Amino acid sequence: MRVESQSGEHPALALIDDIQGVSARLSTSSVCHPTRCSTDSFLFPVDTAYELSPTVFWTHQLNPIMVRNRENTFNTDITNRETADLPYGSYSVDLCSLGLKVYLSVQGEIEIIPDEDRGRVIDCSTAESVRIGVRSFHESPSGTVTTTDQPRDVMRALSCLGSALKTTTCERSYPTLRGHPPLIERGERFQAPSGLERTDETASVRIEVPPTLESLYPLAPLAYYLNAVVRPGETPRLVAGDATYSLDRGAGMESGVAQILKHIFTLDCITRTEGLYPLSLGEREVFETHLEDAGYDEIDFAAIYEQPLAEQLQSYFSISFDVVEEVVPRWPLTADVRPVPKYLPFLPFVVASLGTVRCLPTSSPRPTASVTPAIEEFCRNRDARVANGDFTRAMPISRERQTRSSDDTSDLPADIYRPPASDSISQIWLADGYPVRAAKPTLDAFQRRFDATPVDGYEVAVVSNDTAMQAESDVVELYEQQDQITFGVTMHEELSKQALRGVLTDDYDLVHYVGHVDGKGLQCTDGWLDTHTLETVSTRMFVLNGCRSYVQGKGLVDAGAIGGLCTLTDVDNVSATRIGRTVARLINTGFSLGGALDLISEDSLIGRQYTIVGDPGTAIFQNPEDTPILTEITYAPDDEVIVDLYGYPSIRSQIGMLYVPSVGNTDMYYLNCGHMTTINTTHSAVTEDLQHGRHPVRVDGSLLWNNEIPDEFLE
Repeated sequence: MRVESQSGEHPALALIDDIQGVSARLSTSSVCHPTRCSTDSFLFPVDTAYELSPTVFWTHQLNPIMVRNRENTFNTDITNRETADLPYGSYSVDLCSLGLKVYLSVQGEIEIIPDEDRGRVIDCSTAESVRIGVRSFHESPSGTVTTTDQPRDVMRALSCLGSALKTTTCERSYPTLRGHPPLIERGERFQAPSGLERTDETASVRIEVPPTLESLYPLAPLAYYLNAVVRPGETPRLVAGDATYSLDRGAGMESGVAQILKHIFTLDCITRTEGLYPLSLGEREVFETHLEDAGYDEIDFAAIYEQPLAEQLQSYFSISFDVVEEVVPRWPLTADVRPVPKYLPFLPFVVASLGTVRCLPTSSPRPTASVTPAIEEFCRNRDARVANGDFTRAMPISRERQTRSSDDTSDLPADIYRPPASDSISQIWLADGYPVRAAKPTLDAFQRRFDATPVDGYEVAVVSNDTAMQAESDVVELYEQQDQITFGVTMHEELSKQALRGVLTDDYDLVHYVGHVDGKGLQCTDGWLDTHTLETVSTRMFVLNGCRSYVQGKGLVDAGAIGGLCTLTDVDNVSATRIGRTVARLINTGFSLGGALDLISEDSLIGRQYTIVGDPGTAIFQNPEDTPILTEITYAPDDEVIVDLYGYPSIRSQIGMLYVPSVGNTDMYYLNCGHMTTINTTHSAVTEDLQHGRHPVRVDGSLLWNNEIPDEFLE
């Protein structure tokens, strides 16, 4: 972490996180010369701190600001167009939604105002002293736990996961206070670093389940979140103090564990509003309304906040699951896993996102029985479509029959599976084959989350290797539509095998390939480049927008990429071009691969023919508001407009973070995952809000962009 001064016509401070590849910019009224100083004056942990000369800061966006005094008492929060005039004192100023934690430690007066051109303005020009502290959101595992394949040793490994929590209070629902769980590797005997394993003496919560992998896989996220010790027992149950609760809530243990995790997490988010950040939380307001409607007495969350963990859980279990379910956010991740030992090392990465785990049958079903009807129909009718003159992205056999893959059908998708339905944003498939509308991760791809990512600007390569697909080449312009970060986009056309190999082995953040793909590889001017022949790949993320590209995508991930979006079947050129443009924009605005796949799958049938190979949580680019947002607009009579807001968390912005809508000028905060709120507002307010930033907007069922909505929707 470092803070650097930028001089010139527009002086600023560059806040740089070299590990996570994130940067933020604070403009200043004068050139600052930051000097390293002690971090002791900050109320919250920071990685590094600097002394500054008094100045005026502005953030270029109306991000929320939270202020505490030196006694750690919460003073105020400022959202949207609110102002604050703070008298002389000692203050900690939390600048939210910058991609990293940024605090100002100020002795003196502070004025905070909104500005049309500068965003949030923090005037510290008359202060006696100003310091800035920064902390990375990046988390590295606290160690590695070795386990045998025996369930009782796996229980001990799961009992180590909670060691990563930075607190066992309800504030662990904030992602910055959770920490990445230790890694798990398989070995000949159990071994864990000192202090990682929870025991009956050190843990206030115990979970008992039968000693089978089918019971243990689904348990991992709950054991982590509750800092629990896991023990063998005939009946699946959770023991908190002197109270015992069944893990089977009627639909089996697997479903019960997921329901309990969501119940506890949601109530933690509500309870924490009584603590360090007493903010107005939309979910709490809705929950208390449902509670009253159901005839329940008012709940004393202030008293619950003060309880130790075991007592808190007892209080939570006394609250109706049905009422809490009304405000549980859409979950970020579901993992479908074959409960065999080889997938144990994947668990910490699922747990880090608080993903829920479901066990697949131990024997694999026939793949052809699991393919979606839509894809089966698509594959059966491929020749008929081509014969009728449709242009697909398969290799051209003649002028009359032009496709984006070869005529060789040996690589038809016989190994595609349809995961069980899930309402989570992302799904991963830890089993043989490739999933529909989900991700096929590798362990190496997950572990690349911890690689350092220098912040020298983002570099994107767009490769167009077929002149008939030039329409998608305009994604170059879409990737360049970033106002607040340094961007370089390079266009490559009609590359040879050697040239394409060079692009893939260069240090690009993203490679977007447009062209023919088949079993032999990616089409080049002099043949086919098989990605499985690449020893190393330096690009971090990729989009392979050709037919049946998932096998070639796997080659890129095996060689070093973090993840990418691929196709499972043939895709017609018009649809593929539209999806390619949509994906480019989503990635460019900070959506993860999983979030992008969720949106394109909802937007069109063709979108359901895409999959992810690698890490679905990958988000290469930084969203100015931390969490990418989808705005859904419904126009009603009498100038009324109904706005629904949806959050799409990623590794950069995990579940538990907060979001303040700009439309409607509300001071209410919402959890950042799934449907957050519905706002009734006016036509003019929505039109004004659409002028800012770049984000997807769904209008009358069509996925558009805020700066390109047709006039008929705005009139």
